[in-house]
Amino acid sequence: MVIPLTYLEQDQSAAVVWLASSPDMEKRLADLGFEPDEIITCVIKGKKGGMSAYLVKHAVIALRPCDASGILVRIQ
Repeated sequence: MVIPLTYLEQDQSAAVVWLASSPDMEKRLADLGFEPDEIITCVIKGKKGGMSAYLVKHAVIALRPCDASGILVRIQ
């Protein structure tokens, strides 16, 4: 099942399926490692409306919910 990255719970992992953001945001996210088949782990789940942190390619990256919702993933 494909879901937005914002639906991941803390310590849950998923593989990126595709980016559904503006072209500029897609490029920024791809530069950070959010590419198809890359495994992403939610390491800190923010409060509702707050930022969450994700482990991507050995780096922890914080994203706002509006940006994370454009990353579609498949739970592992």
